[in-house]
Amino acid sequence: MTETLIHDLSLQTTDSNGCSPFRTADIFCAVIDNFGDAGVCWRLAKRLRDLGLLVRLITDRPDVLSQLVPAIRERVAAGAAESCAEGIAVLDQTQFAALAAPQAADLIVETFACRLPENYERAIARRLEAREADPAADPRVPFYFNLDYLSAEAWVEDYHNIWGLHPTLPLKKLWFFPGFTDRTGGVLIEDDYLVREAAFLPQRADFLKGLACNPEHETLFFFAYPKNAVEAFAAGLLARKRPMNVLAAPGEAGDRLEKAIAAAGGAGAHLNVRRPGFFPQADFDKLLWASDILAIRGEDSFVRAQLAGKPLLWATYPTEDHGHRIKLDAWLERLAGVFACEADHALFARANREWLESDLTPETLGHFLDAAPAFAQAARRWRETLFTRGDLARRMIARAQSGENG
Repeated sequence: MTETLIHDLSLQTTDSNGCSPFRTADIFCAVIDNFGDAGVCWRLAKRLRDLGLLVRLITDRPDVLSQLVPAIRERVAAGAAESCAEGIAVLDQTQFAALAAPQAADLIVETFACRLPENYERAIARRLEAREADPAADPRVPFYFNLDYLSAEAWVEDYHNIWGLHPTLPLKKLWFFPGFTDRTGGVLIEDDYLVREAAFLPQRADFLKGLACNPEHETLFFFAYPKNAVEAFAAGLLARKRPMNVLAAPGEAGDRLEKAIAAAGGAGAHLNVRRPGFFPQADFDKLLWASDILAIRGEDSFVRAQLAGKPLLWATYPTEDHGHRIKLDAWLERLAGVFACEADHALFARANREWLESDLTPETLGHFLDAAPAFAQAARRWRETLFTRGDLARRMIARAQSGENG
């Protein structure tokens, strides 16, 4: 893809009256936690597209993104600088950074404190300087977000919606935090989420049958990190002796779970382990809606599990400073009010902490699974609070429209 065409993707668009505050958006994504980072950024790109913007997603790992978006796999595998899927341009950041004069979009989103390419930072500065010299030549003022990781920690409220300055260029970026309170940005929720869920539910049985699962049996979706206590998890499933479909996601943790259950021979006859393969992001919600219990990891899966309103065990991305435990504890604390009794919340919290710290015992998992119906009621109450607070992408656009002093 030529430099000129890349420019055209972001800039050659106007609305019918030429006065929309924002028409284009560039999202920058540096992948750390594989599918979590890429997943959040792709979902944000789709939301901004749905809200009327022409979107480019610039990432250092288009190969990771291509696992979520099959339509770009062929071009990414061929080393293309640009791919396009679902109306969104996906650009390789290494090649994008080599452009002599990229043009800045109206809405700029730096995700998870990744550093924008220097050529792009200069492009933002040039556009701002040109507009200051002649406001009539550019009716839209670029707005620059630093979108951080999701957290339930209390300090996030104090740092949300705070401006930061570039060390050398005349640029300002707004720190914006997803979160679970009215003083944060919320989470990504599609306008048609509940409609799609309602349309799927009558098809749930056929969906599970298509995965060689008995829809009358309890179904668990398993997506974990290798560091989690996978073998103890398998032991807990084996000891429970109740029929269950186990949908194990691709990866090392899923491989180990399948191996541990298979090694039990007849003792695992009540467990129907299935490997559904890698689902495109567009179909991922179906796995969650079809399941009764979720063991998930990362950020994007975590949010989708909460929107699904299902009991879950969450493994946050592991960090050496134990920040993952702080993030989990903060979320568990916010959940306290949705449980019917303190004992239910205590069991839910204990199981999640043990799972995160690789200390999960088969006994704790068994208690967690037995309490899943009560946990499901709490999960449904919690998801209602998320829907009430609204969509992150809409909040970002509303904040940008209010301008520098909003």
